Amino acid sequence: MSRGLLKNWLGSLLILVLLGSVTICFLTSRTQTRAANSHNPELFGVGEPLMSRSIWENFSLQHAFDALSSLGVKRLREMTWMSLLLTNQTTVNPTNAQILESVISNMTASNITIMGYAQDFPNWMTGIYGSDSQTAPYRNMTSGSDYMSFLQKYNESWQTLASDFPSITMWEIGNEYNADPFLHPQGYDRTTGSPNFTDTEKAEITTDLLYYGSSGVHRGNPNATTVLGGLSPGSNLNEIADSLEKIYDNIDSGLWPSSDSNDYFQIACWHPYLWTVEPNSTNWVNPNEATYEVMNSHGDGGKRVVFSEFGYNDNDNSQEDVANYLDEAFQLARDNFQWLDTIYWFRLVEPDPSTTSPENPPGFGLINLNWTWKPAAQTYKNIITPEYPSVVVLPLIIAIIAATLVAALVYRRRRSVHSRL
Repeated sequence: MSRGLLKNWLGSLLILVLLGSVTICFLTSRTQTRAANSHNPELFGVGEPLMSRSIWENFSLQHAFDALSSLGVKRLREMTWMSLLLTNQTTVNPTNAQILESVISNMTASNITIMGYAQDFPNWMTGIYGSDSQTAPYRNMTSGSDYMSFLQKYNESWQTLASDFPSITMWEIGNEYNADPFLHPQGYDRTTGSPNFTDTEKAEITTDLLYYGSSGVHRGNPNATTVLGGLSPGSNLNEIADSLEKIYDNIDSGLWPSSDSNDYFQIACWHPYLWTVEPNSTNWVNPNEATYEVMNSHGDGGKRVVFSEFGYNDNDNSQEDVANYLDEAFQLARDNFQWLDTIYWFRLVEPDPSTTSPENPPGFGLINLNWTWKPAAQTYKNIITPEYPSVVVLPLIIAIIAATLVAALVYRRRRSVHSRL
């Protein structure tokens, strides 16, 4: 082989090796960066009312347990309905309690932490019959009033839950009480939206519920932590900050039993849904940081946060878009929210058609009712356990093949030259 031909061959091989090396380094760097950003495994949660679904539907708990384990879920938000678990404020329903204990034991075996939450007000608690379980009395702090009786029973109910289920050490006090469907007076009509509590009334009742609920939990289990019932975004994420500000203003006012926010919640919580929009720095990061700034301005800058609901409905978005939005949301959270502990993706499994309602809509599940996975489920799993090795090796294989082909061509050319000589 001539010196010039050898130089050309070596140069081509060197370029290919360099290109392959750069590609490998780039992809390896992305893998390492993503792994570093995944340092908090508890960021990956899912919400699903397993106990109630096994009572109301032909629902396989074992399939659900297997799915949670396969996805790599680290935290579960489990609805602990008071109307299912309690026959009154001090007595547990043993049949349904046994189902919850099964959920707890299986989650413990899979190293999944449960956050329990209850949003309902049974009629034995409110004294209001013929209404749904989100109906509460009008606020009246006069001793002996129906409202004060309601708060006392609410307090004792949380004490019973925390005491009888000590393995659950994280309790979310309510759910979206800043939204009319989840907190309203007797006679509320969802179609007309009336009668309803004003935003100020909802904030005042919510502040009461947080105090009496947290007090009950801590009496029932002093080692338990209480979570602010996730605040609804309504039609605009900025509504979350407004609702949280009203609650803090109540706590700071001196008109409530305590001015210490820890007596109301030890972990803050809200639901930053975007509905049909891809999350980005402007529409998702900034509003969430603004909500956290409300906490900071009231001296709670060191307090942790969870998003006890966040997700997308694939009836309003394509399944591929939902998968992409999920990936982007977790990446943005890892990169920007150092104060965030967990995103509880809503939800694990599609609801049974017989149970759907405006408060239980279809389309949010990671998994279909027949237990087949949607694209978002695979994306969720891949975020926790990235499948990068094959992607990293591929460029190296291509580089080697290309170099071999070049070497073969050079060899053939050399033989051709030699044959002519």
